[in-house]
Amino acid sequence: MITIHPFEKALQLEVNEMMRAIDSEFEISIFNSNQPTDTSIDNYWIAKHHTEIVGTIKVIQFDADCAVLKSMFVKKEFRGKELGTAQLLLTKVYDWCSSAGISHIYLGTMSQFKAAHKWNEKNGFNRISKKDLPNGFVNSSVDDVFFVKTLQQPAT
Repeated sequence: MITIHPFEKALQLEVNEMMRAIDSEFEISIFNSNQPTDTSIDNYWIAKHHTEIVGTIKVIQFDADCAVLKSMFVKKEFRGKELGTAQLLLTKVYDWCSSAGISHIYLGTMSQFKAAHKWNEKNGFNRISKKDLPNGFVNSSVDDVFFVKTLQQPAT
């Protein structure tokens, strides 16, 4: 069973180990070694299978109603519909965004992540060009494909 927990700094080494394993799946590194890792713990969650860290997700608010999805990674063995790890992580972000009054979630990714692009689109994200990103968008220099999702806000 997969469970979602707030990130704690004490888990950083385990998260780094998971990230290295994911990075090794690709011929070209998915991380920019010239860009420091954001170690802030606000709005950052991990997915666990028993005690093993199997996924991460972070959301950073950059405007009153906008946020950027960051650090969404799931270990290869825990991807797919069967376990629903990515969906559980994304639901956690949606819940947080709803409570924070966020109406737009943006994300940047790399062109080599074709399966992730399809998954983003299945989850209601629409592809946009880089020029359509709002000011304040927190961008990684390795990202070259961008998406936005407009969230339904509860009626008041």
